[in-house]
Amino acid sequence: MNKLFILLILLSSFIYSQDSTKHLLINLPSGINVNLSGKIEFEYVDVEGKGGSLNNDNNLNQEVQTRSPFLRIDKAVLKFKAIYTKYLSLRFGLRFNDSNAYLDRIYLLYQNPNHRLEIGRNKPAIALSRKIEAYPLIGTAFWRGRQYHIDYEKQLSFFKIGSSLSLKRPLSFKAPLEDNSFPMLVYGNMPKSNKDWDGVTTELGIRGEFGIGALSILGWGYWGKLYDDYDWKLLYDQFTYYREEQGEVSAKNANRDHYWMGIRSELDLSYFFTRGEYVFSKDGFLDRNGFYIEIRKLFNPLFLSKKPVLFLARYGGLNIEPNGNWEAELNSPHTWNRSLLTIAAVYNYTEHLKIKFEYYIAGEKTGDKKEIAELDNNGEGRIYQPNISDNQLLIQFDLTF
Repeated sequence: MNKLFILLILLSSFIYSQDSTKHLLINLPSGINVNLSGKIEFEYVDVEGKGGSLNNDNNLNQEVQTRSPFLRIDKAVLKFKAIYTKYLSLRFGLRFNDSNAYLDRIYLLYQNPNHRLEIGRNKPAIALSRKIEAYPLIGTAFWRGRQYHIDYEKQLSFFKIGSSLSLKRPLSFKAPLEDNSFPMLVYGNMPKSNKDWDGVTTELGIRGEFGIGALSILGWGYWGKLYDDYDWKLLYDQFTYYREEQGEVSAKNANRDHYWMGIRSELDLSYFFTRGEYVFSKDGFLDRNGFYIEIRKLFNPLFLSKKPVLFLARYGGLNIEPNGNWEAELNSPHTWNRSLLTIAAVYNYTEHLKIKFEYYIAGEKTGDKKEIAELDNNGEGRIYQPNISDNQLLIQFDLTF
């Protein structure tokens, strides 16, 4: 709690400097105007339970990285928009955190009222902008990672249709929550090293969206092949049941099937917003599916001078269900079925300062068996862990400029 108090004091100096001014516009000697904006996220994270060596239980097979509360700069982003014409611009972002700095997204965008063409590095077009910090489980698994693509979209009355040709993102592992424990299988970011591009494949995507009044429905599908041979070897090495399903094969005969499809519906009324999404995928012999349902509402409470407060509740899951006959393994978190309940409130102190309060109730089906736990450690036994105690609290200051 002392760390949280210090964070509040440090950030108070930023609060009163926030106003409604427009983004900074820089005129370069070439005559091109560059729009500059940015964002900083400071956050406090607390995983349930007590930290420190006195509270460590060495009789656990799986444990979170730290149960002690911690503070960090989650990210600082500078966003640039180079404006060439009314409809054509180059957009990119520089991203910084406590340990790294890198070029995040970069893409050329042509956009008019009826057409949108994007070329560069960005998330898939079906990805969502978040109102809170946490992603849905299927968001982290399927559409959070960046890709290189050519994406086109056309507006047709009540319909939008789109297609993309991209370099397929490699399979990777990423934790779903803020403490970075228990990573799951995801479509990651594109490789940074040239040697990691060996065997890269392409992915074709199509989508269609129907919208009328408060209702919109979006459906999509992406098809390609697993990397040769990084992707299928990762599955082979990391999933016991995958090895049993495929057996010993050469690269020529490996199963490299790959696709992921989904549907999302939204209802946006004046008094509340609700969204549901379902995704299923196939990577070689590995099948996954997941969903979430989200409800949110904006309030203007009198005791907060009618400044808007957003309340959000979301529940979702992600399942590893290849042919229905695979089992989770305690030692391999990427084999676990998961659920996540997120409860959040976002207070808009000013137009450029949001304070986010989020609580995550995580569920994991680890595949642990009581009889195995009793026989572990040379017969001395260990704690039975059919699930993990890793619910988390997040308090974040989100400042834009």
